[in-house]
This record gives sequence, structure tokens and C-alpha cells, in this order.
Amino acid sequence: MNLSWSRLARLSRKELRETLRDRRTILTLVMMPLLVYPLLSMAMNRFLISSAGPGTNGFVVGVGSEQESEWLQSLLLDQRSHPPESILQASGGALADFNVVVTPDGDPNQSLLANELDVAAELTITDGEPSAIEVTAFAGDQASQSARRILIERLHWLRMQDAERIMKDVLPEFTPFEVTTTEIGEPQSGNVLASIIPLVLVLMTITGAVYPAIDLTAGERERGTMEALMASPVPRWWLLLAKYIAVVSVALLTAVANLGAMFVTLTLTGLMSILVGEGGGLGFQEMGYIFLLLVLFSAFFAAVLLSLTSFARSFKEAQAYLIPVMLLALAPAMLSLMPGINLTGPLAVAPLLNIVLLAREILAGDVHPLGATVAVVSTLCYAAGALAIAAKLFGSDAVNRTSDRSIGSLFRRPELATTRPSVGEAGMVIALLLPASFVVSNSLMQWIGRQGSEINVPLQLTLNAVSLIATFGLIPLAATLLGKHRLASTYRLNQSNIGFYIGAAVMSLGAWAFAYEALVLADQWKLALLNEEQLERTRGVLEKWKTISPVLLLSTLALAPAVIEELCFRGYLFSAFRSVLRPWPTIMTTAVLFGLFHVFVGSTLLIERFLPTTLLGIALGWVAYRSGSVLPGMLMHFLHNGSLELVGRYHDKLTFLGAEIEGNRHLPPLWLVIAGGCLLTGILIVHLSPRSTSLEAAKA
Repeated sequence: MNLSWSRLARLSRKELRETLRDRRTILTLVMMPLLVYPLLSMAMNRFLISSAGPGTNGFVVGVGSEQESEWLQSLLLDQRSHPPESILQASGGALADFNVVVTPDGDPNQSLLANELDVAAELTITDGEPSAIEVTAFAGDQASQSARRILIERLHWLRMQDAERIMKDVLPEFTPFEVTTTEIGEPQSGNVLASIIPLVLVLMTITGAVYPAIDLTAGERERGTMEALMASPVPRWWLLLAKYIAVVSVALLTAVANLGAMFVTLTLTGLMSILVGEGGGLGFQEMGYIFLLLVLFSAFFAAVLLSLTSFARSFKEAQAYLIPVMLLALAPAMLSLMPGINLTGPLAVAPLLNIVLLAREILAGDVHPLGATVAVVSTLCYAAGALAIAAKLFGSDAVNRTSDRSIGSLFRRPELATTRPSVGEAGMVIALLLPASFVVSNSLMQWIGRQGSEINVPLQLTLNAVSLIATFGLIPLAATLLGKHRLASTYRLNQSNIGFYIGAAVMSLGAWAFAYEALVLADQWKLALLNEEQLERTRGVLEKWKTISPVLLLSTLALAPAVIEELCFRGYLFSAFRSVLRPWPTIMTTAVLFGLFHVFVGSTLLIERFLPTTLLGIALGWVAYRSGSVLPGMLMHFLHNGSLELVGRYHDKLTFLGAEIEGNRHLPPLWLVIAGGCLLTGILIVHLSPRSTSLEAAKA
């Protein structure tokens, strides 16, 4: 049945209208923001006032008499009570101001209890000189505690200066040691809002998505309306997609309403400048980033909730499933408040935590491109995987009130073998591939970095090939065996006409040249994100390639990727998407995925590789579609990679082909003309080659 977008839109509007008619949804969407944020702003305002340092009038110190006031003021005004310049700069550079007042009743402690003072001081004066000072603070009040600490420090600086003067009078050679301060590490952002928004982001999305997700799945099952819905002449995954769109919409509306109420409240109460800093604020650009993060987070969390509520047979059971999930979802937001937690390494693919850290980095104005890209792509992959789980349950006997399905049933092999995986299974594989490959490659790069010069290049290349096999090879294979799919049809291991092999080989003779030129141009036009240190390291690796066997080079960088990547992208994923998509959407989908996975290389984001790799993926996908097999694409992929590696290895030895190759990173124009001719010739051969008449090839 062909997909009708207008029909899907009507289904989504129907589900959304039914959800918005519920009073509990309106309460969550409208009433909570209007009631909660004014109360939160008042509580936050009180907390900030109580924990703040000295204001424009400084700290207020109360004493019991004029004589005590004069003595204390003279001590604080004495230059000897001021800390050294290095210590003063370490604490912000501003000297705290103290306003000493005489309390009307002569009892400063009573005024302190009445919250009229920051601290109370009582001086004991003996023979006209102060012999003791007792400073009293209000227990639990941060401003009062800070005032007492700073006042005592000032008085101790004065005592130390007097002691040093006396020591120098007694021992002229006495020289006190100096105390200086310094800092290391990157400065943390002073934007408090950057730490608060991620926590609010999680809470808002959960609040908006939980109830609609339960009501549209377990709620309908409990009311007995699910069976009638499933009997309608509409594909089941359409119904699930409509429910998913409704849940995402409600979650997004709730989040936007909460954000709007929060920003309006902060602006009207004057808390915005305190949280963001003087001269700061949230403009349209920051608001746009926050909105996009809300869309991404809502899409992810709605998919997770639907996958869990699809197990439940009643509203109460669904709530029991989601309470632990809601509690666990708060942990990443709380972790983001901890210092030293950054969007790097494995944290970039950690579910929930990565998007929370990304929100913090965006609001703090310190975004790392690699971590941000990995976080966004991995979150989309997780959402696709969770939605795939929901689709598998939603289209099975789990829709019945008598269902006995469980989470363990997802990992139970079916009784009958199938010819190819479903789109849902492909989504789960994609959701696993990115974090697995990112963690494995980063761990390998870090291990190699710790070994330093002790590890040789052949071992590095071998380990890279092993990591490729462990991720892009074993994960689809495990999914194939678990889903009980036939290997030959899943991986499209069909024999095809010899013309496709010849055409693919001729195409590779031209494609590699344009891929090479694209990388050179990206480097010259500064489109690459590599810094000079990384570029120098890359040049060093290329120099080392010249010392190793070309057989090892081709085996690890050409043969292994050609076999493993083709089995994954033009085999497993291609056969899964081809079952529901037309040929060219299938080709483009697998090509874009192919390009995206080549952007992430260890801890480096190679944006310049996306376009040439995606174009190669389109060519390989077209060859796979025309031939009905993955094998001609393997040959083309191997020859393409091998040509690039050999040109990089023997670049300085190709002068016999012409003087213009020497000292020039670009290929000679004649080479490009010949390469273009080979590419067009190969395309023509593939197009004219007779396709297999077998049923499997016809469906390919």
C-alpha cells in the first residue's frame, strides 16, 4: 500500500485532537506553567538574595555603641587590613565594603535576628584599645556567613601585618614568604541559566509526553478501542506513526509553553540578568537553538515512551513501567550540573546525557562541533531504534488485551525464517552502529595515543580493520541471526551478469580521481575542521604508509572496508529499506547513512568526507540496484579505495607520468579527463548489462 501523506496527516490530527480534548493534558500544557514558574521565581529570588555577596551598599555590620563603631571602622579602613593584590585578584579583584551601624537598642544580636543586619560584632575594649572582637552570623544564611568570613579575614590580615612589622623590628633579616595565585584549566561559564535549562528541558519533555504516550497505547487497549482501530483499513505502522506525531506535538507544545512562561517570568522579575550575567540575555538565536533541541529531545523521548507503553495492557501497568524511566531520565540532567562533565568521548553517544550536555554548551556559547554532531546523530538513531521497537510491538499480538509479550520477546528468534529484515530491525541496527563504532574507534585511538611510538603502523591498520569488522560486520550479522533472516537474501549475495563487474570496475577507475580532488579542494578551501596539529599528525601517518607493504595497506584500508561496508549498507540496510521504499529513495537513504558514518573518525569530525562519500554511496547503491547483488559494488569499492591509497603512497614517485605531477597535490587535467571518460563508460556498461530474471533480483 502506497504511503499517502495527506492520509497520514489526517490520522495525526485525529490523534492530536483526541489528546488535546483531555482536561489533564490541558492542565499540564497551560495551567502548570502559569502557576509553577511564578512560584519558582520567587523561591529562586529569595535563594539568590540570601546567597549573594555584598550588594551596592556592602555588608551591614551592627555594633552596640559609637565607640565600637569608630574602632571597627578604623580597623577596616586601615590599609594593613587589605589583602595582598594577588589574593585580591584571585577573589574577583573587588574589596568588600562594610557599613558599620550602631543598633538603636544597643543589642546587635537582636537586630541580626530581625534580619536587619548581615553580621553583628561585639568589641571588648581594654585600656582604650580593642582586645577582643566577637563576630556573630545568622545560621543558615549564606550572605551572613560570607560577611562573617570576609570580616574575619580582613581582621586577620591586619594582625598578620602587625606581627610582620614586630618581627622585622626584632630580626631585621626576617623575610616572610610570599603567597601568589594562579589558575589552570578552562574557565567555566558564569551563565547559571546554561546549567538550569538542561534540567528544565528534561522535566518539561517528560511532563508533556508521558500522559499522551500512555493514553494512546495502553489507555486505548484498556478501553477496548485498540482492536477496532487495528481492524481499520490502514497499515499498522501508519497508526503508530500518527500516534508518535501526536505525542511529539504535545510534548513540544508543553515544552515551549514552559519555556515561554519561564523566560517571561525571569525577565519580569529581573532574574534574567542575575542568571545570565550583566549585558547577557537570550536572543532569537539562542531561542532558536533551544527550540531545535526541544524538537530533538521530544522526538527521542516520545519514541522511548511509546516503545515502553506498547508492552502495557492497562493504564496502571504503563505508569509502573514509566516511573523508573522518569527517575532515570533525571540522572543525566543532574550530571550535567557537575563540573568536568563535557560533551566528549563516550559521553557524546550516551543517551539523554549527550543532548543535555549539548544544551548546556549551546547556552554557554562553547560548542564542540564533533561532540554536537555525534550527539544529534546518535539521538536520532536512538529515536529510530526506539520507534522500531514500538512498531514491532504495535504490529503484533501486543495490541490485544490478552497479550503475553514482554521485553524478552524482542530477543526471541521467530519460528519461521524470512528473506530480509524489516525497517524496524534496520532502525535498531542503525541505533547501535553509531555509538558502538564511535566508542570503539575512540577507545582504539586513545589506546594508540597512550602507546606512543611503541606501536607500529601495521598493527594500527590491523586494529582499525578489526574494529570495523567488530562493529559494521558483527552488529548486522547478529541482527540477521536473531531475526532468523536468510543470509543470501539479506546480504544480497546473488550472482549477476559479468557486465556489472566490468562496469563497476571501469566506474571505479574514474570515481577515485574525483573523490581525491574533492578532498584536496576541501583542504585548500579550509572546509576541513582539522587543526594544524591534527593535519601534521595525518601527514606523518601518510609518510609512514610509504614504509609498509602495499598488500597490508590494500587489505586493511581497501579490502576490509569494501567487504564489510558493502555487506552492511548495500546488503543488510539496502534489503531492509527496499521492502518499503522505491529504488531511488532506498539508494539515497543508504548513501546518506554511508556518508554520515564516514564523517566520524575517532575523535575527529571530517565534514569534508561527507559529500564525496555520499556520492560514492549513490554510485554503489545504483550498481547494487541494477545488478541485484552486493558483489559488483564490493569490487568497485575495493578498486576505488585501493586506487586512493596507492596514489597517496606513491604520489612522489609518479613523476614519470608528467612533470606537472611533481610538487602538485592536484591530479593533472589529463588524468581527470580520462577519469571522467572511465566513469561515464562504466555507467553505460552497467546500464546496458542485462539484469537477472530471478525473483530475488527482481525485488532488489
